[in-house]
Amino acid sequence: MRIAYVTQTRFPTERAHGYQVAQVCHAVASLDHEVTLVTPTVGAVPVESAFSFYGISENFRIERLQQFDALSSPFVPGQCAFAIAMLSYRFALKKFFETCTPDLLYIRTPILLPVLLDTKIPVILELHTLPKFFKRRFVRMANRCRLVICLTKAMRDELLSWGCDPRRMLVEGDGVDHERFYNLPEARLAAQDWALPTDRTVVGYVGSLVTRDTLEKGVAELIDAVALLRKKGSPVFCWIVGGPSSWLGTYKRRAEERGLTVKDIRFQGAIPVRRVPSAIAACDVCVYPAPKSRHPYFLRDTSPLKLFEYLAARKPIVCADLPPIRDIVSDRIVHFCVPGDAESLAQAIMQAIEHPLHHPEERADIVHRHSWVQRMERILAEAV
Repeated sequence: MRIAYVTQTRFPTERAHGYQVAQVCHAVASLDHEVTLVTPTVGAVPVESAFSFYGISENFRIERLQQFDALSSPFVPGQCAFAIAMLSYRFALKKFFETCTPDLLYIRTPILLPVLLDTKIPVILELHTLPKFFKRRFVRMANRCRLVICLTKAMRDELLSWGCDPRRMLVEGDGVDHERFYNLPEARLAAQDWALPTDRTVVGYVGSLVTRDTLEKGVAELIDAVALLRKKGSPVFCWIVGGPSSWLGTYKRRAEERGLTVKDIRFQGAIPVRRVPSAIAACDVCVYPAPKSRHPYFLRDTSPLKLFEYLAARKPIVCADLPPIRDIVSDRIVHFCVPGDAESLAQAIMQAIEHPLHHPEERADIVHRHSWVQRMERILAEAV
């Protein structure tokens, strides 16, 4: 099939969604489909090519559509810029699909549904969150899609309560490129490459510090947990890898206030995608924390890429006990902790150090089932 993946954001991007878009396109192309990624010419993009940026082979095409970049214009008020930019991009998409007619369209945001549904080309909508407003309008559009992908069961259940057609819905979490995690060096050797202490247990977090610009992901709780462990004399070293850089100062100050020094914790900042497997390999224990929160991201939407990567790297894992996470793993695979509870997180870290869980076949099955290629094969099988 000829498949067009349409995104409304710049590509490539340092944000996690860009990596997910790249992996979806790459996996679909690996299944012998002709894939075109359609993206706007908006904002500054990294100098290197998208394929080298994400460490993938060049097996799909990128089509950049010209639009008015209102978000970067000094003459457009901030509150109007996004609406004007989207209006311009929708017009560009309409013109593009008058002459380009793929067999299938794939998107991850409802904001583009009106213009894409009007093309009469079948649409797969992959949802990463749900709209807060205009729910009836959204349901009408979703029920016109060929398929609606929900990252979690909780997301699907809420959509069903809104009136979405269950026959058009499929639950598929995020995935992992497990081949990137083959033949990783031992933790001690990888730690030396990153100049990490080899006489301490490296407790690592590799991922974004926040999501959706301001929603914290539990890094504060991890800092507090490490401070508790160090006060008890536990020989741990915390390594936090990820951005954005604008948040590093906040967390460094928190670490200092908790009595942690550079001998106890390091904030690495963002690293190139291609170095992520090496960073995870350097950790003795990998942590996926979360704050105490009723936000839908934690209770309904999250399908963390990092959890799958931790699994693929065969690392002991400490994980916040969130409902969507229970869809993926059990307490046979990860050491759960109470979200927002630094003491619980500290205890789970010690359990992972002293009594790591070993169920390699179950881990391997989860990783294989959630590989990007397997995931996209299931989705496309439902769509045709």
